[in-house]
This record gives sequence, structure tokens and C-alpha cells, in this order.
Amino acid sequence: MLEFSDLPYQFIPPKPNNFIIALGRIVNRFIGLTSRNHQLKGINVDGLTEFQKIAKEKDARFIILPNHPTHSDPQVINEVCRRMEKTPSFMAAYDVFARNKFASWFMQRIGAFSVDREGSDRKAMKCAAQILEEGQYPLVIFPEGNVYFCNDRVTPFAEGAAYIGLRTQHKLGVNTPVYAVPISLKYTFIEDVRESVISNLDEIAKKFSTSLSSEKPIIEEVTRISILTLSEFLQKHNYSLPDNNTNVDNLINNAVEPIIIKLEKEIGITVKKEQNLVSRIRTIRSKVHSIRIDLEKQKEHSHAADLADEAMLALRILGYSGGYATDNPSLDRIAETVARLREDIHSKGAPPVGKRKVLAKICSPIDLRQYVNPNEKVSKDTIIKLTEEFEKSVQDGINESNTKNDSHGSKVF
Repeated sequence: MLEFSDLPYQFIPPKPNNFIIALGRIVNRFIGLTSRNHQLKGINVDGLTEFQKIAKEKDARFIILPNHPTHSDPQVINEVCRRMEKTPSFMAAYDVFARNKFASWFMQRIGAFSVDREGSDRKAMKCAAQILEEGQYPLVIFPEGNVYFCNDRVTPFAEGAAYIGLRTQHKLGVNTPVYAVPISLKYTFIEDVRESVISNLDEIAKKFSTSLSSEKPIIEEVTRISILTLSEFLQKHNYSLPDNNTNVDNLINNAVEPIIIKLEKEIGITVKKEQNLVSRIRTIRSKVHSIRIDLEKQKEHSHAADLADEAMLALRILGYSGGYATDNPSLDRIAETVARLREDIHSKGAPPVGKRKVLAKICSPIDLRQYVNPNEKVSKDTIIKLTEEFEKSVQDGINESNTKNDSHGSKVF
């Protein structure tokens, strides 16, 4: 599966440079977006007029919150922000900085800074709050954290964005508004890529010494190959698929729960009744990474890297649940699922299989002053409520974009 930030963490601060920012935008707009890595032939932005009304407010601050369905999202948001007449600062995963020195240097100069997604990264949180307080650059955070190749359905948002926004609003007071601006990104193919998708799925099937059936519906074959992939990874970690599971979601949940229970016991986590499997995995990963950056705790858990690997395995497996492709076997959804299978098998990203466009919806800005009482501390309940509103707003925007989508990608596979 695709490796994430299981590397020794070091905070990378932003070092914005106006010349590099301007140059980067030109390269992104005219070369990057249309390149093989992204294959984007158009970005349709809806909601600019409403945003521009509040953008004129004196001293207004902005925290921009897009969904994260593909590896092209930072480039797309950069272009969307250009049209919003804003120059953003990005909170980005540390592994993006760690793997390429030039990319790290460049990202710093366009205002990006690193975050340890799994640990309690106080430096990143302090940096994010400072950027938002100063107001020179809108702050961009992807609340889903990881890329899940699930464009029509947002995965649960982390609470960090709401926490940063509310704490900043509380500190600045009612005379300096902080607006949260959810943005819905919907990618869709503008050409028929079924042949390429089938070829990629067949390539995956051959790795398991099988082949695709031309007689069965494609969704059945996607499900079958997904289960083979799941079984392969579970076996590598000394687990196995549960028997007698006719429902795929039950199979996935029953496969993941033993991993979660083992990890919770290993690192001493008490489960709350209201926590679902995704929430439990988030708690586990946060605890594991707090161990890995604490030398004393690391001595107690010398195999913390193995724990992190198993936690990532469980999270990625859970991402396949929910009947995503089965509910609507469109070209877009089938292609996303196959792309995800390829990434998980090869442990590296792959460019899209054809030309796409993006339907970007700038959702109604949320005035955080409505959630803050100057005389009271920001409560956990308020953070949770606001996070849910962010998530719902982005999902509603995706749903709205889908009603307008008549591209090849929206058609049944």
C-alpha cells in the first residue's frame, strides 16, 4: 500500500517568496494542470460572486477547506484561489516534503508548511494559527487528511481545522471576522476511458493469477479483485479474511476490527462506546505517532513502525467500505476504485487514465463569530458541531455538481 509519513518527523516552516509564488502560478496554470500527472482540461468554478462579497470585508481572515479526492487537489486549489484573488498558504503532509529536496524548497517558497498528520504537531498548529491571525495569506487545510479516491463521498473530516479556526476567532474578537470557506471538488472524465480502466484492472487480476471475465458485470469483477487484494495484504500481516461473509461491507469491517482491537490493546487505548471503526483508527494512529516522536516512549515500543504500518493497513481497508462503486457504477467511480487498487498494490501514485475536468464549488462562507462566545472557552462540542457543518457543506456541494455533470464520467460504466 502507498506509504505515508512514517518517517522521522521534522517541522518544515513556510518561507513565502512573491516571485516564486507568481512563477509557480504561471507554471501551474499553463503547464502543470494539463500535464500527464493531472490531465486537466478545464476548471469550472462556481460561487465566486458570493465569496467576493465577503472578500471585501475589512480585516477578514479565511480558512479554505476542500475535499481531497485526488493527488491533483493542491494544484487545483492553487488555481481556484488565483481566481478568488487570494494567495494561500497550504498545510501539507510531511511526507510530501521529505521525499524530494527540490519539491520541499519550492513548496516552502509558495507558502506551504508541514504537518505530522498522525501526531500532536504543536509547531504546525501554532504556525497555522499565526498565518490565520496575521491574515496576509488565507490558510488551506484538507480536513480529510489523506487521498481516498472517493470523489462523490467525503470521508470523515478531522477536527483540527475547526479547532484552529475557532481558537483564532476567539483570540481576534468579534471585530475581526474569520470565515471558513468549504470548497467541493468534483473530478470527472471528459473522454471514454473504459478500455484503459479495464486494462488496468486486468493487470491487477494477473498479479493474483486470475483474469477478468468478459461475461460478468464490471462491478462484480471490481469487487472480486478488491477482495483478492484485501486478502493479500491481510496475509502479509498475518491476518486472514473472515469466513461466510456475503456482504462486502461486513467482510471489510470484520477483517479490520481484529487489527484495531489488537492495536488498542497493544498501546493501552480504552474504547468509547460511541466510537466507530474510523474514529478508533484515528485515535490509534495519533497515539502511535506520539510514541514515535517521544524517545522515552519509543524505547518502550521498539516496534512502533510495525504498529503504524498495521494502523495504516486498517485505515486504507476501511476506505473500501460503503458500497461506493456498487451504489452507482459510473465511469468515474469505477475508475477511481481501480486507481486506488493500483496505488495500494504498487505503493506509488499513478497518473489519471484520461482527460478530466473539475467542477469546483465555493460553498457559502461560514462566519466563525457565530460559534464563539467571547466570555467562554471554545468547547469540544462546538468543534465537533462545526466540523460536521464543514463536512456537510462540502458533500452538498459535490452533490450539486453531480446534478450538473453530463460528462463521460457520469455515465454508467
